[in-house]
Amino acid sequence: MFAGVNLFHLTGGPCAELVALGAARAEVRREITTIVAVGNHECGVVGPCGRDRQVLFDYYPGIMVLLPTAEGVRVAAIKTLMLFAAA
Repeated sequence: MFAGVNLFHLTGGPCAELVALGAARAEVRREITTIVAVGNHECGVVGPCGRDRQVLFDYYPGIMVLLPTAEGVRVAAIKTLMLFAAA
């Protein structure tokens, strides 16, 4: 398991998902099967932003993503989230 933290700043910055992927790569881990982002202050599971979805799709096309839904947390393939993206 690899952790990442998003330090919000008005100029932007990397999301926690990308920081976690960088930490995994730094330890030469390239096969990542599942990713989830959890917000602080009891926010719970948070879905990846568009930029994160594109990075996940490009580097880990088989990855599964945990997402919040009205029915609770759900697991979806990144390919489903990027339905019309070119591989």
